[in-house]
Amino acid sequence: MKVTFRIHYNTTWGKRIAITGNHKELGNSQISDAIFMDYAEDGRWTKTIEIKDLESPLTYRYVLLNDEKEVLDKDWGEERSVDLTKEKAKSITLYDSWRSDKSPENSLYTSAFTNAIFKQEKKTASKLKKTAKQGKIVFRIYAPRIKSNEQIVIVGNIPALGLWNMGKPLFLENSEYPIWSTGELSVDNQQTIEYKYGIYDNDAKRLISLEAVDNRSIRSLVLPAKDEKIIQTDNIYRNPAGYWKGSGVAVPVFSLRSEKSCGVGEFTDLHGLIDWADKIGLKMVQILPVNDTNATGRWTDSYPYGAISVFALHPQYLSLEAIEGFKKAINQANYKKVQKSLNALPEEDYEAVMQFKLEQARLIYAEQKDTMLKSAEFKTFLAENEHWLPAYAAFCYLRDKNKTADFNQWSSHNKFTSASLKKLTNPKAKEFDELAFWYFIQYHLDRQLAAAGDYARGKGIILKGDIPIGIYRYSADAWTQPELYNMDGQSGAPPDPFSEIGQNWGFPTYNWAEMAKDGFQWWKNRFTQLSRYFDAFRIDHILGFFRIWQIPLEQVEGSFGFFNPAIPIARKEFKERGIVFDFERYCQAYITEEILVEFFGKEADTVEEIFLDKDKKGRLKFKNKFSNQRKVEAFIQSNQEYKEFEKGLYTLHSNVLFFAVEGSRKSKFHPRIDLNQTSSFKELPADIRSRIEALYNDYFYHRQEEFWKDSAMSKLPAIKEATNMLICGEDLGMVPACVPGVMDDLSILTLEIQRMSKNPETEFLQEQDIPYLSVASPSTHDMSPIRLWWEEMKIDERNRFYNRELHNYRTAAPDECTPDIAKQILQQHLSWKSMWVVFPLQDILAISPSLRRENPEEERINVPANPQHYWRFRFHISNEELLAAEEFNEDLGRMVMVSGR
Repeated sequence: MKVTFRIHYNTTWGKRIAITGNHKELGNSQISDAIFMDYAEDGRWTKTIEIKDLESPLTYRYVLLNDEKEVLDKDWGEERSVDLTKEKAKSITLYDSWRSDKSPENSLYTSAFTNAIFKQEKKTASKLKKTAKQGKIVFRIYAPRIKSNEQIVIVGNIPALGLWNMGKPLFLENSEYPIWSTGELSVDNQQTIEYKYGIYDNDAKRLISLEAVDNRSIRSLVLPAKDEKIIQTDNIYRNPAGYWKGSGVAVPVFSLRSEKSCGVGEFTDLHGLIDWADKIGLKMVQILPVNDTNATGRWTDSYPYGAISVFALHPQYLSLEAIEGFKKAINQANYKKVQKSLNALPEEDYEAVMQFKLEQARLIYAEQKDTMLKSAEFKTFLAENEHWLPAYAAFCYLRDKNKTADFNQWSSHNKFTSASLKKLTNPKAKEFDELAFWYFIQYHLDRQLAAAGDYARGKGIILKGDIPIGIYRYSADAWTQPELYNMDGQSGAPPDPFSEIGQNWGFPTYNWAEMAKDGFQWWKNRFTQLSRYFDAFRIDHILGFFRIWQIPLEQVEGSFGFFNPAIPIARKEFKERGIVFDFERYCQAYITEEILVEFFGKEADTVEEIFLDKDKKGRLKFKNKFSNQRKVEAFIQSNQEYKEFEKGLYTLHSNVLFFAVEGSRKSKFHPRIDLNQTSSFKELPADIRSRIEALYNDYFYHRQEEFWKDSAMSKLPAIKEATNMLICGEDLGMVPACVPGVMDDLSILTLEIQRMSKNPETEFLQEQDIPYLSVASPSTHDMSPIRLWWEEMKIDERNRFYNRELHNYRTAAPDECTPDIAKQILQQHLSWKSMWVVFPLQDILAISPSLRRENPEEERINVPANPQHYWRFRFHISNEELLAAEEFNEDLGRMVMVSGR
């Protein structure tokens, strides 16, 4: 078959368009063997080839190459496809449009839209009369943004297109959605074909929209003769409504409350929340991570970002009542009694919930295990999750047997081997019954969360997950693949306005070089697992893909961290800037008698006597047994009478300006990120402070940018290709200048928070600084909700926000965030240009005098500055009560509808 390719692309000298595809004539998809096209005129490129193998579909892609065949640009999206096996024509001409990777519409091709918001049923094209003596033309267009009751149509200036008869447009079918196609149209001689696509409402039986542009056209058309065919493929339906925008709600699953839940929100409770979102017109339900974090069995496991498996789901979210056989296996009177007691609590009692649920789950397991293990559905589940489930089950069994998740302390199996796992998971092994219990738990959790995801899709709503940047140090992942992690470090976040000492998450950092060896398969497996349930996800701390904040194991506070990777400061650079380098002064804790008194007052002598010595120069330094923060921490834990000294001692330890790079023999250094806030810095001579600040600015704002960009681009593109979910990145904090460009290139949505402007020139986020590809929100789970934030603000700051941002001029801001103020903030966000606006449910309820909580202090989910925070927040109203709040729901629904979201 003769195939002619035609495409328009304006190039410059030395750059040429080529085609690569899956047939021999197109280089077998090898760029080195791609076929250069011929330049015609006005940016038009063409190439005709003979395809000999007609037994397989043709897939192909356009690429921009230089003469050395280096890829400079490529046609965005999946490879194009033409099924030659079904073609009767002897010659096909493909008129294509270049798909730019910079189009804001590209996000609409993710499963968030194609599988949920614009999920399609089969729609058929208009029946056409065919004339054997004429050639054929097919019109196709990429158009994902079509509602379930709508259909793409076409009208034009030739008889086959109805001669612009708007009352009888030609319908396109969607068998290759998001591509819509006409059937084969027979065409007469015509110099130019002009046409437009439109949207037809199948319910109202009328054309409701035409593209808001000049007519499309095929000019200088060489009309096909008999046995010839043209396929005209257009890109992007030019919607007169402008860019698509949506809104959603953010809620941790554990915070949900329903009549059937048991002390904590459950996966089945998501159905009620989805019903409410559907009633309001919200298109996204966003949740926090739901992976298993049960490491110690204590309330500290409530922290949802410390997963013991990045694949396993948390048993606390299991709905026992939804498991078949629940009533037969469980004492209903006892269950209802405990359920009522747990549900009466204002917050979750994590330990009580976990203990009760696992006890009851074991009773159901005992009744069902034989049936479950033999079922075809379970066998399929096990096969699909073979890469993690057996190892996770073994880990849980060994954790409970040894009463610790720290596998280094286990009496056996502390070093993972495939052989030992095979023995443990052998159905004939004595341990198998205990291991299979965790199969049972994960099997039902998977079914329940997958059902919630499917329920959301059926409502045209996205269920959005959250992927933590780290893993728990003593996790099934670290046990089975320790080579993927740097176990000698711990990750966190640098000091910021929300935590002056930074954050120490305790997670090991990633060994990216090792992960790259198999193409980041571990990450790809994570995304595949997520796609079982979600069509969008948030990457927690996406900055970690550029560089992670790494803290030495011997330190407690995040202020001791540095970015990894990073180009350190060489010792010679101090000399070049006129700084006489003093290792003890710059790189060790700077402690004077005056500083000691400033920190400890009357207790200074006691602190000095217990913790400090004087060196030969009369400088104070920590005794060897207190030489790092971990040693101080251990001492205080055993001697609680000195607890009041702990924070001050940590601050003394961190009164350092530079950290020596390990193994560099004191020749390379990382500056402390907030060194100018230390008393050590403030006591330096003014000229030295100025020179150190210049070195500091070069380190953080200049030398690293390309390095960090390359670091991210070596990982994110490969990982992103593993999923078609919509990806959003949490890019808050100290954001390198290279981050926005990388996220834009990869169509990863940014996070925009009103109180955290990324523009150093503005106090609060301004609409002109918001990119379309973003998620805007008034707060997150790591911040105070807007009512509490309002009260936390200083009076001057609150007045500026009230006057300048909310445009309430010439009046002072009230002390309380009234329902009207909360409503103004929500309406303001809804009017912004960001693709998504997502509101924490607390912030939504803030607009209702009757539904919002009485005390805003009780609405906070997390306090980042407190590493021992108890994650136990639950809503005071149930899903059922929320759905029944008709007046509130009507008012909120109107706000969303008027905004056009």
